[in-house]
Amino acid sequence: MKSFFDFLEEEGTELDERVDSLMTRIKRAKAARKNRAKMKMGRKRAAKKIKIDKKTLMKRAKKAARSKLAKKRLKGTSLSDLGLGQKIALSKYLDKKSGKIEKIAKRLVKGIRKKELMKKRKPIVKADKKGIPQKKAS
Repeated sequence: MKSFFDFLEEEGTELDERVDSLMTRIKRAKAARKNRAKMKMGRKRAAKKIKIDKKTLMKRAKKAARSKLAKKRLKGTSLSDLGLGQKIALSKYLDKKSGKIEKIAKRLVKGIRKKELMKKRKPIVKADKKGIPQKKAS
């Protein structure tokens, strides 16, 4: 069975970052609450998989750059503390900064690729006081 993102890639469409209206945001929030268990399992499965193709890395880098700019704009305020209107305003601001997001993303790709490759490697086991290596609790 194809995943949602496999289906999107096959169709040739991209997830767009356009600003949603108030009602659309409310509907998306309701859908997210309804499907939260499915999304949690999907995240768990995706965490185990390694994806280092250019397209995926760039998409993740753009997302990281976008959140980096958002954090800078919010000056310490958490995104969850914002109201819907403020979130829409932030989205509009970030949409205007697409060029800057591209530049930051290009710099972040290397680090994101490194993190992906670290998934493949075994975790470092620390020794206890007696010098006997202990298994990492999962």
